[in-house]
Amino acid sequence: MAAAVIDELRRKLREKFPQAHAAVPVAAEEPAPERPFDPAFFPPGAISEVVGSGVGMLVAGLLGEPAECAALPDFVLVDGGDGFDPASYTAQACSRLLWVRCLTAEEMLKAADLLVRDGNVPFILLDTCGIARRDLQALAGSLWWRLKLAAEASGCRLVVMSASPQVPCAAVRVALTMGWGLEDFEVPRRDLVGRLRVGEERKRRAG
Repeated sequence: MAAAVIDELRRKLREKFPQAHAAVPVAAEEPAPERPFDPAFFPPGAISEVVGSGVGMLVAGLLGEPAECAALPDFVLVDGGDGFDPASYTAQACSRLLWVRCLTAEEMLKAADLLVRDGNVPFILLDTCGIARRDLQALAGSLWWRLKLAAEASGCRLVVMSASPQVPCAAVRVALTMGWGLEDFEVPRRDLVGRLRVGEERKRRAG
Protein backbone atom coordinates (compact mmCIF):
# COMPACT_ATOMS: atom_id res chain seq x y z
CA MET A 1 0.00 0.00 0.00
CA ALA A 2 2.85 2.35 0.90
CA ALA A 3 4.50 1.76 -2.50
CA ALA A 4 1.28 2.73 -4.28
CA VAL A 5 1.06 5.97 -2.29
CA ILE A 6 4.66 6.85 -3.15
CA ASP A 7 4.08 6.14 -6.85
CA GLU A 8 1.00 8.37 -6.82
CA LEU A 9 2.94 11.15 -5.11
CA ARG A 10 5.71 10.91 -7.72
CA ARG A 11 3.11 11.09 -10.51
CA LYS A 12 1.56 14.25 -9.07
CA LEU A 13 4.94 15.86 -8.61
CA ARG A 14 5.88 15.12 -12.23
CA GLU A 15 2.63 16.68 -13.40
CA LYS A 16 2.99 19.77 -11.23
CA PHE A 17 6.74 20.30 -11.86
CA PRO A 18 7.50 18.81 -15.28
CA GLN A 19 10.69 20.85 -15.76
CA ALA A 20 12.22 19.57 -12.53
CA HIS A 21 11.72 15.97 -13.63
CA ALA A 22 12.80 16.41 -17.25
CA ALA A 23 15.80 14.41 -18.40
CA VAL A 24 19.00 16.38 -18.05
CA PRO A 25 20.91 16.43 -21.36
CA VAL A 26 24.48 15.19 -21.14
CA ALA A 27 26.86 17.99 -21.96
CA ALA A 28 29.16 17.28 -24.86
CA GLU A 29 32.76 16.84 -23.79
CA GLU A 30 34.85 19.80 -24.90
CA PRO A 31 37.89 18.92 -26.99
CA ALA A 32 41.22 19.27 -25.21
CA PRO A 33 43.25 22.36 -26.19
CA GLU A 34 45.87 21.70 -28.84
CA ARG A 35 48.41 24.20 -27.46
CA PRO A 36 49.77 24.39 -23.91
CA PHE A 37 48.59 27.96 -23.32
CA ASP A 38 45.48 26.70 -21.55
CA PRO A 39 45.81 24.85 -18.20
CA ALA A 40 43.28 22.29 -19.47
CA PHE A 41 45.95 21.07 -21.93
CA PHE A 42 47.73 19.38 -19.02
CA PRO A 43 46.22 16.42 -17.12
CA PRO A 44 45.03 17.08 -13.56
CA GLY A 45 46.65 15.19 -10.72
CA ALA A 46 49.94 14.78 -12.54
CA ILE A 47 53.30 16.34 -13.37
CA SER A 48 53.83 17.59 -16.92
CA GLU A 49 57.06 18.91 -18.39
CA VAL A 50 57.65 21.55 -21.07
CA VAL A 51 61.10 21.68 -22.67
CA GLY A 52 62.77 23.22 -25.72
CA SER A 53 64.09 26.49 -27.07
CA GLY A 54 60.71 28.19 -26.75
CA VAL A 55 59.96 27.15 -23.18
CA GLY A 56 60.52 30.70 -21.93
CA MET A 57 57.43 31.84 -23.86
CA LEU A 58 55.09 29.50 -21.97
CA VAL A 59 54.37 32.09 -19.28
CA ALA A 60 53.65 34.72 -21.95
CA GLY A 61 51.22 32.36 -23.67
CA LEU A 62 49.43 31.59 -20.42
CA LEU A 63 49.18 35.22 -19.32
CA GLY A 64 48.07 36.58 -22.67
CA GLU A 65 47.18 40.26 -22.98
CA PRO A 66 43.99 40.71 -20.93
CA ALA A 67 42.20 44.06 -20.88
CA GLU A 68 41.22 43.87 -17.21
CA CYS A 69 42.85 42.77 -13.98
CA ALA A 70 41.81 39.40 -12.62
CA ALA A 71 40.09 39.26 -9.22
CA LEU A 72 42.15 36.21 -8.28
CA PRO A 73 45.31 34.67 -9.84
CA ASP A 74 44.79 31.89 -12.37
CA PHE A 75 48.01 30.09 -11.47
CA VAL A 76 51.15 30.16 -9.34
CA LEU A 77 54.59 30.63 -10.87
CA VAL A 78 57.36 29.11 -8.75
CA ASP A 79 60.35 30.92 -10.24
CA GLY A 80 63.40 28.76 -9.53
CA GLY A 81 66.01 31.23 -10.72
CA ASP A 82 64.13 34.45 -10.01
CA GLY A 83 64.13 35.17 -13.73
CA PHE A 84 60.55 36.34 -14.34
CA ASP A 85 60.39 40.00 -15.40
CA PRO A 86 57.02 41.49 -14.38
CA ALA A 87 58.03 44.86 -15.83
CA SER A 88 57.77 43.40 -19.34
CA TYR A 89 54.08 42.56 -18.81
CA THR A 90 51.05 44.73 -18.17
CA ALA A 91 49.54 44.98 -14.71
CA GLN A 92 46.45 43.22 -16.05
CA ALA A 93 48.55 40.26 -17.19
CA CYS A 94 50.50 40.05 -13.92
CA SER A 95 47.24 39.99 -11.96
CA ARG A 96 46.65 36.50 -13.33
CA LEU A 97 49.53 34.90 -11.46
CA LEU A 98 51.02 34.62 -8.01
CA TRP A 99 54.80 34.91 -8.28
CA VAL A 100 56.90 32.86 -5.86
CA ARG A 101 60.57 33.89 -6.13
CA CYS A 102 63.28 31.35 -5.32
CA LEU A 103 67.07 31.49 -5.52
CA THR A 104 68.08 27.84 -5.12
CA ALA A 105 66.90 24.44 -6.28
CA GLU A 106 66.08 23.50 -2.68
CA GLU A 107 63.90 26.59 -2.17
CA MET A 108 62.16 25.91 -5.46
CA LEU A 109 61.23 22.31 -4.63
CA LYS A 110 60.18 23.15 -1.08
CA ALA A 111 57.87 25.89 -2.36
CA ALA A 112 56.40 23.59 -5.01
CA ASP A 113 55.88 20.82 -2.46
CA LEU A 114 53.99 23.14 -0.08
CA LEU A 115 51.79 24.50 -2.86
CA VAL A 116 50.97 21.09 -4.33
CA ARG A 117 50.06 19.66 -0.92
CA ASP A 118 47.94 22.68 -0.03
CA GLY A 119 45.15 21.39 -2.25
CA ASN A 120 43.78 24.85 -3.03
CA VAL A 121 46.05 25.65 -5.97
CA PRO A 122 44.76 23.97 -9.16
CA PHE A 123 47.57 25.03 -11.53
CA ILE A 124 51.25 25.42 -10.62
CA LEU A 125 54.03 26.34 -13.03
CA LEU A 126 57.52 25.43 -11.83
CA ASP A 127 60.30 27.20 -13.74
CA THR A 128 63.64 25.39 -13.35
CA CYS A 129 65.38 27.11 -16.28
CA GLY A 130 67.21 29.58 -14.05
CA ILE A 131 68.77 26.86 -11.91
CA ALA A 132 72.26 25.63 -12.80
CA ARG A 133 72.23 22.19 -14.41
CA ARG A 134 74.62 20.75 -11.81
CA ASP A 135 72.30 21.88 -9.02
CA LEU A 136 69.30 20.25 -10.68
CA GLN A 137 71.23 17.03 -11.20
CA ALA A 138 72.20 17.05 -7.52
CA LEU A 139 68.53 16.78 -6.53
CA ALA A 140 67.43 13.33 -5.47
CA GLY A 141 65.21 11.68 -8.08
CA SER A 142 62.81 10.68 -5.31
CA LEU A 143 61.84 14.32 -4.88
CA TRP A 144 60.08 14.32 -8.26
CA TRP A 145 58.22 11.14 -7.39
CA ARG A 146 57.17 12.72 -4.12
CA LEU A 147 55.75 15.68 -6.03
CA LYS A 148 53.97 13.29 -8.39
CA LEU A 149 52.22 11.51 -5.52
CA ALA A 150 51.30 14.85 -3.93
CA ALA A 151 49.82 16.08 -7.24
CA GLU A 152 47.78 12.89 -7.56
CA ALA A 153 46.44 13.36 -4.04
CA SER A 154 45.52 17.04 -4.48
CA GLY A 155 44.42 16.84 -8.13
CA CYS A 156 46.45 19.90 -9.14
CA ARG A 157 48.18 20.40 -12.46
CA LEU A 158 51.93 20.77 -11.93
CA VAL A 159 53.87 21.87 -15.01
CA VAL A 160 57.68 21.92 -14.91
CA MET A 161 59.54 24.21 -17.32
CA SER A 162 62.97 22.72 -18.13
CA ALA A 163 65.81 23.47 -20.49
CA SER A 164 66.08 19.71 -21.11
CA PRO A 165 64.09 16.69 -19.90
CA GLN A 166 64.70 16.02 -16.22
CA VAL A 167 61.44 14.84 -14.62
CA PRO A 168 61.42 11.02 -14.71
CA CYS A 169 57.76 10.71 -13.75
CA ALA A 170 56.26 13.27 -16.16
CA ALA A 171 52.91 12.09 -17.49
CA VAL A 172 53.15 14.55 -20.39
CA ARG A 173 56.26 16.02 -21.97
CA VAL A 174 55.87 18.75 -24.59
CA ALA A 175 58.59 20.48 -26.63
CA LEU A 176 58.18 24.15 -27.51
CA THR A 177 60.57 25.09 -30.30
CA MET A 178 61.19 28.07 -32.51
CA GLY A 179 63.99 29.37 -34.68
CA TRP A 180 65.20 32.69 -33.26
CA GLY A 181 67.00 35.37 -35.25
CA LEU A 182 68.21 38.93 -34.75
CA GLU A 183 65.18 40.19 -36.64
CA ASP A 184 62.92 38.74 -33.93
CA PHE A 185 64.00 41.29 -31.31
CA GLU A 186 61.45 43.78 -32.64
CA VAL A 187 58.64 41.24 -33.11
CA PRO A 188 55.74 41.64 -30.62
CA ARG A 189 55.63 38.89 -28.02
CA ARG A 190 52.11 37.78 -29.00
CA ASP A 191 53.40 37.11 -32.53
CA LEU A 192 56.34 35.09 -31.21
CA VAL A 193 53.97 32.99 -29.11
CA GLY A 194 51.86 32.32 -32.19
CA ARG A 195 54.92 31.08 -34.10
CA LEU A 196 55.95 28.51 -31.52
CA ARG A 197 55.93 24.90 -32.66
CA VAL A 198 54.45 22.40 -30.24
CA GLY A 199 55.83 18.87 -30.36
CA GLU A 200 54.35 16.32 -28.01
CA GLU A 201 57.17 14.02 -26.98
CA ARG A 202 55.13 11.88 -24.64
CA LYS A 203 51.58 11.77 -23.37
CA ARG A 204 50.84 8.88 -21.08
CA ARG A 205 50.33 8.16 -17.44
CA ALA A 206 53.65 7.45 -15.80
CA GLY A 207 53.70 4.41 -13.58
